[in-house]
Amino acid sequence: MSASPTTLKPPVQTFPIPPEIMEEIEAFEDEVQRLQAGDTTTEMFKPFRLQYGIYGQRQADVQMVRIKIPFGGLTANQLRRIAEIADTYATGVGHVTTRQDIQLHFVPLSQVGTIMRQLAEVGLTTREACANTVRNVTACSLAGVCPREVFDVTPYAKTVAYHLLRNPLNQSLPRKFKIAFSGCQHDCALTPIHDIGLVAVRNAQGVGGFRMSVGGGLGSTPRLAKVLREFVPMDELIPSIEAVIKVFDNLGNRKNRNKARMKFVIDKLGFEEFARRWQETFNAIQASNGKRPLVLLDHPDTPPLIMPAKAGNGSSQESESGLASNGHSTEPNGAGSSFDIWRCTNVIAQRQAGFVSAIIKLPSGDITAEQMWMLADLAERHANGNLRTTISQNMIIRWIPENNLRSFYAELASCGLGTPGAERIEDIVACPGTDTCGLGITSSKGLARALAELFPAGRTPEDLKGVSIKISGCHNSCAQHHIATIGLHGVGKRMGNHVAPVYELHVGGQVNGTTRIGQLVVKVPAKHVPDALRHLLAFYRQNRQEGETLHAFFSRVGKAAIKDVLIPYTFLPSFEDNPDVYYDWEADEEFTVEDLGPGECAGGALEMIDNRMLEAEQELYQAQVLARKHQYAIAVNKAYRSIIAGAKALLVTEGVDPNTDEDTLTEFERLIVAKGVIPTEYHHLAQRISNLGSKDASETFAQEKIAFARNFVEVCRSITERIGQDLKLSPAETSLPAPNKPDNDERAAVSLQPEAPAAPVYDLRGVMCPMNYVKTKLKLEMMDPGDRLEVWLDAGDPIKNVPVSLRNDGHKILVQEPLDPQQTHFKILVEKVEA
Repeated sequence: MSASPTTLKPPVQTFPIPPEIMEEIEAFEDEVQRLQAGDTTTEMFKPFRLQYGIYGQRQADVQMVRIKIPFGGLTANQLRRIAEIADTYATGVGHVTTRQDIQLHFVPLSQVGTIMRQLAEVGLTTREACANTVRNVTACSLAGVCPREVFDVTPYAKTVAYHLLRNPLNQSLPRKFKIAFSGCQHDCALTPIHDIGLVAVRNAQGVGGFRMSVGGGLGSTPRLAKVLREFVPMDELIPSIEAVIKVFDNLGNRKNRNKARMKFVIDKLGFEEFARRWQETFNAIQASNGKRPLVLLDHPDTPPLIMPAKAGNGSSQESESGLASNGHSTEPNGAGSSFDIWRCTNVIAQRQAGFVSAIIKLPSGDITAEQMWMLADLAERHANGNLRTTISQNMIIRWIPENNLRSFYAELASCGLGTPGAERIEDIVACPGTDTCGLGITSSKGLARALAELFPAGRTPEDLKGVSIKISGCHNSCAQHHIATIGLHGVGKRMGNHVAPVYELHVGGQVNGTTRIGQLVVKVPAKHVPDALRHLLAFYRQNRQEGETLHAFFSRVGKAAIKDVLIPYTFLPSFEDNPDVYYDWEADEEFTVEDLGPGECAGGALEMIDNRMLEAEQELYQAQVLARKHQYAIAVNKAYRSIIAGAKALLVTEGVDPNTDEDTLTEFERLIVAKGVIPTEYHHLAQRISNLGSKDASETFAQEKIAFARNFVEVCRSITERIGQDLKLSPAETSLPAPNKPDNDERAAVSLQPEAPAAPVYDLRGVMCPMNYVKTKLKLEMMDPGDRLEVWLDAGDPIKNVPVSLRNDGHKILVQEPLDPQQTHFKILVEKVEA
């Protein structure tokens, strides 16, 4: 008899935390204490927090902790530690992501340092799981056991992941950067949608290497990667990757986050020019470092001590597992017992005879702490103690002897993890959406649960095999909706005084085989989506040709025909006719977009200057903190970034906002230095900071460069604080202006009244929702509690929505009245309240 899951909790085996990792965690804890003591601001702390893999949630005062799991590889011991943490500090639930990470939600900030320590004791980290860094390196979850693979990519993915972790090259990129490894042309790791995709190949001599593609990505502007090198020898793998990152770091757009991914660098340069820049950089790396053999990190993943039973002529294997040698089910779909159905959909034969891999289907990627404990125990007793997360938000246990499969399933099912239909149409991928994400617009998980009735588990019809559904709560495509057969992403649509949750429907996306980005067809209210999909599939079945797949059908009939049949489901009734449509799935309150987190705020010239100087001070601040914790190379990198930001602040006065570091330094010399407003020690700035990318920075070197950066930023601040409405520059003073000087928005405001206003005026007339709210929110964050701000807004949505949003944030609205008799503009007086 199997033990109850609640009893399977052996002590977690821990190891001493390396001193450099302990210093890193202590640096984070120190900054949390400073934040809570009021010694630093939320805005100063935010980039520091993100670098450590900690996201704010849409709910106040709690965090999302993202655990970075290279190639998805976990030991049973590590999973037990995650289960402990989930139970003790979070909600008792972990969420597996499409990047093979595990996220924990609703964690108090004060507990994050403790979580980091407990993860470090078992060899895990949150470092660089967020921010503008190289994110988790993903790989096919069947790497090492897949019958189709050219070779096992696991050690290569692990080596690249740990080479880049904490690497100065990777600390302040223009935007996030994603890498994936696949072991064969089937490409389970989806390399075409990555900044760098690496697929295992062999050359004509049979030597193993990788085909390297670059420039893929999804989001609001999806792109598919292009092949940069048909064959990368193993000893050139690391320098080839580093060269791509260096080109991106130098040329990436740092002005506009929406245009900052590497795909836009390639769009701007053209692929040939990008390849030329890459080759030039690669040659320089090789000349500097010389050719070095690739030293792989070991990842033990050997067969378990329990060996499979021998099967004379294969008959006993087939009768027990139901798998033919190609890994496919020998049973008809949906036939037999619950075990038979699960076996047909969730079990894959390995290339190692007698062993199978079992996919554990997780609803929308969620798994409870109790289930984690159970899986850890199953992995040790029935396999080799290792597990992997998958990019489809599931888990997989490999190396299960076929003759143990039935008993394995019985225990799996006992803890609610025996659901069939893994990685089929009913295995819907969904991001957290409005459950927790500050950027989420719709409840993607709620819609996924609503579709469960339409696609019952383990009952996939033959004509829907190979079909996928992916749901993102916003355009950022965390659920990868662009590459799904049926992809959905959430938006809002206004009808009169109400807003309804709506999904943009994409069809025909795929990666395996011919790679395609799905076509946007229609926008469907969230509550209409199940009926719309039901009708779409009926249209397919009525009009398909013999043997035609859904992908092929979409390609043949085209977007116009699909749109025509779905138009009836796109109409949005008035709130009075059908108020239910204005409530999202599983929501108790009417849909709104007012609680969205802030996005990018690009204001007028003076505000842009302030933003650039804030960025310079944030980077310099991080440099000083990191140097105190002996992380000298990364501290030097941050000092470099502070110099770039300060230079960009001054360039705003010339109407120039460069996209790249190279352009910034060139234009700074041409436009700012030439005016004579900069001390001579900061002339020829490009040459003076050319050595700030060193990986081997000493303490002395770091302190010298931080001092240089600090003085440069002080000079820039002195100049910018003396800029008036005419945006004219004057030379830096030897000391900073008096602290009581009015801020830039006070100087820029135009008063409609003869007397000076009692509070600074922020003129947001002409600024649409929600940016007017975001700008006001950011302005208030830079003010002290009790300070007042007068905000001017247009009639209509702005005056309706902004005061409500500010009250929701806890601020006081003291005055709300028209600015003119026609009531085309309004003013509100806001008093900031301590958060």
